[in-house]
Amino acid sequence: MLLLILSDPWVSKVKYGNERELRKKYKKLQRLLERMEKSVVLVEGKRDKNALKQLGCNRVITISGRIRDVCETLRGEDKVIIATDLDRRGNEMARKAREELEGCSVSADSETRVLLARILKIRYFEDAKRGFDEFMEEVTR
Repeated sequence: MLLLILSDPWVSKVKYGNERELRKKYKKLQRLLERMEKSVVLVEGKRDKNALKQLGCNRVITISGRIRDVCETLRGEDKVIIATDLDRRGNEMARKAREELEGCSVSADSETRVLLARILKIRYFEDAKRGFDEFMEEVTR
């Protein structure tokens, strides 16, 4: 896992909240990334895939233009995380992917995308690594 155990990094923070808020966000981020490392993660395109791989997610699949085909191959998976961008197109793709996955009896998690984006202050998952680095910079100050 990419997150590091840090020695007392909890100094007052501004961009990501006060010390207590930052600590809560850090722990939540750890849990989200652990969940994503263990799951199949669906993203829109290659840049999104590359960014999430840099965060330790190894089972990342792009779905742009082939949602149905990808979802069919995931039959038998317990849960799949949908991590499409938080824009109109991404929201529509998330909705379609959820429908297709549930049609294949696969549990779809689209909440993780919103939580991760909120913590990292990103809208597009291609920016996930940059958002992570900025967050960790705040933590280690």
